[in-house]
Amino acid sequence: MPEQDIQDSAELITAYFPDLTPAQKAQFAALAELYHFWNQRINVISRKDIHALYERHVLHSLSIGLCYRFQPGQQVVDIGTGGGFPGIPLAILFPETQFILIDSVGKKIRVVQDIIYQLKLVHVEAWQQRAEKLPAACCDYAVSRAVAPLPVLWQWARHILKAGKENGLICLKGGDLSAEIRDCGCQPVIHALYPLLQRDYFQEKYLLFVPV
Repeated sequence: MPEQDIQDSAELITAYFPDLTPAQKAQFAALAELYHFWNQRINVISRKDIHALYERHVLHSLSIGLCYRFQPGQQVVDIGTGGGFPGIPLAILFPETQFILIDSVGKKIRVVQDIIYQLKLVHVEAWQQRAEKLPAACCDYAVSRAVAPLPVLWQWARHILKAGKENGLICLKGGDLSAEIRDCGCQPVIHALYPLLQRDYFQEKYLLFVPV
């Protein structure tokens, strides 16, 4: 795995995903300029984190792709996408999967729509919408990053997920999750991210999968 001293750039992504196409590499490289441009106008990423865009936002989002492989034609909804995470990095990684990125904040969705346009991501849509307003059984997976406690996320996600043994909610979380898991009443599969990524930032970061 890459060492800690790899600089925060698109090269960090290539180190973990060496089979990216030239087009995918170019799309990941373009993220830095796009997010720096928009973050000067709308605070879509914490200003204390913008210097670590690739590690704390892009690679964190892509950790989902180290654990789960979305298939061509599958539908993935990103709940509370904010500035486009994890949806945009995942859409670059899985160019034949359909993504819908939703958030209730219109100005964030407008940023996400522009980034989608600039990257020419034709299989991605961004909507100003709440998860509870989506139609039932509209997606194979729901993904989310640091949006809400697990019981709330599961309440939002379970009605939009299609039945299927591999379908479910995938969420990125940090810290002590015992209370959230207890209150959810479900039994998620838990992946610790530090063994996968071997970088200090991920020492208390986890990926949770809740099957339908």
